[in-house]
Amino acid sequence: MKYPTMDSVSRSGFSRRRFVTGLAAGAAAGSLDPLMAQGAELFNGPTVLRGARMDLRVDYREINITGRARQATVVNGGLPGPVLRWREGDDVVLRVTNNLAVDSSIHWHGLILPPGMDGVPGISFPGIRPGQTFTYRFPVRQCGTYWYHSHSGFQEQTGLYGAIVIDPREPEPFSFDRDHVILLSDWSDEEPVDIFRTLKKNAEHYNFNQRTVSDLAAEMKDQGLAGAFRDRAMWNAMRMSDRDISDVTGAT
Repeated sequence: MKYPTMDSVSRSGFSRRRFVTGLAAGAAAGSLDPLMAQGAELFNGPTVLRGARMDLRVDYREINITGRARQATVVNGGLPGPVLRWREGDDVVLRVTNNLAVDSSIHWHGLILPPGMDGVPGISFPGIRPGQTFTYRFPVRQCGTYWYHSHSGFQEQTGLYGAIVIDPREPEPFSFDRDHVILLSDWSDEEPVDIFRTLKKNAEHYNFNQRTVSDLAAEMKDQGLAGAFRDRAMWNAMRMSDRDISDVTGAT
């Protein structure tokens, strides 16, 4: 899981004073997870941006989740990016500035959009060049919880994503004190391009949850010899493992 931070920081990375303070606080609380001591600044929760007009900046930022400093791709300094809150019926204007050394983009996942605003480079628009700003403009025709992420390279995997909450035009028919957005993802210190290259060579490189002889014995007991081998023949014909859902695991 990627652990969130929403401090407004400069492109230079962590505030040294805040990071050292966080380390001291984490070390003092012996019962805390070691990750909190290594990167206390990452646990403040995402900022929330409200309104129909927003400015978003895509930058690099050095972060430390596992005890080793790595470069992330962030929105407005945060990983994940800020929660964007709109209202059904709004006409939103989002100015996205790309401060990376490569092209970038933001795709508004699940939203009903004009084709040119969808944010998929090479299909709906050319992408956002380094140093340039692209303005997304579209009406908000729905309500609910969605998310946004980059559609360029492996920027999503290094942190360029965040949540969208669209409040309904009419108030909800119930009351609550506050709501919470839970956004789950993964983090690896290994470069995503290297993970992808490894998977192209061997799709099960990170998968250690494979079938064993004892699994075969249990299947034969449950299904019989013919049934167990029919099941395996089906997966073999597809040239894939039945444990394929675990392609990328905690091994990385």
